[in-house]
Amino acid sequence: MLWLENMNLKKYIIHVLFLSGVLLSAMSVSAQETYLDELLPGTKTSFKHWDVQRSEISGYSHFSYEAVTRDAKKFIVETNENTKADGVVFTRKTLWFAANSGVPEWYEEEDLRKDYRIKNTYSGQIMRTRLEKAGKVLEFETNLSQENAVPFEVVIFFLRKNLRHILQSKDYSFTLFLPLLAIELEEKGLPRSMSMIRMKVEPQEEVSLETPLGKMKARKILVLPKSSFLRAMLPRDKTHFEFTIAVAAPHYLLQFTAGKIRHILSQLSLTQ
Repeated sequence: MLWLENMNLKKYIIHVLFLSGVLLSAMSVSAQETYLDELLPGTKTSFKHWDVQRSEISGYSHFSYEAVTRDAKKFIVETNENTKADGVVFTRKTLWFAANSGVPEWYEEEDLRKDYRIKNTYSGQIMRTRLEKAGKVLEFETNLSQENAVPFEVVIFFLRKNLRHILQSKDYSFTLFLPLLAIELEEKGLPRSMSMIRMKVEPQEEVSLETPLGKMKARKILVLPKSSFLRAMLPRDKTHFEFTIAVAAPHYLLQFTAGKIRHILSQLSLTQ
């Protein structure tokens, strides 16, 4: 999402011009999906960040999933730390799910490089965002109901849950909500609805990969803007994503590529 800071007002205006015509289409997916089958308390995973241009490791991502009780309510919490190659942490993220339903309730992100904090809370189809940056606080609400949008922080859960449907469909698409883009738009006084981008999913070949649990069959899928206009205008390395997901349930994410960085599963410890 770092590219957002460099986008100028002209590009935002271009977004406005095509908003009503190309971003929205009818497809029923819910921002409040349940992800109980994808949440496995006690599991820990790590990914190495492989720079495909330099042929070197540039960092790591570490994830853990724990059952937590807060104020007598039970949650399943995904905790994520992203580090540089030397192990120095540069971002921390937590995503809280209701333990009884698997529905996301809130998300927190701290960027230690840029010194900002984001918190998104979900209530039905309303998402409330709070940004703390440079001593300032920005708060706003976004209604996700019209486009049934999937927030970016849960997109991997969404793709894992819907993998079979994706592989069986000829034209699968969904609306992706980009909270960081919404923040940029809010700061510039532009419509936050522009942060709802229709994405198409293209199944690719089946592969067999060595993983920490042995060899696994997987499918590659591409996720990219459905609009050819968007694909031509926006940077490819920031809008085209490749996911490699295990065919067998619970459909572990094995690899994820964005731009020149390929995230490769390097550790997978299951709950006892």
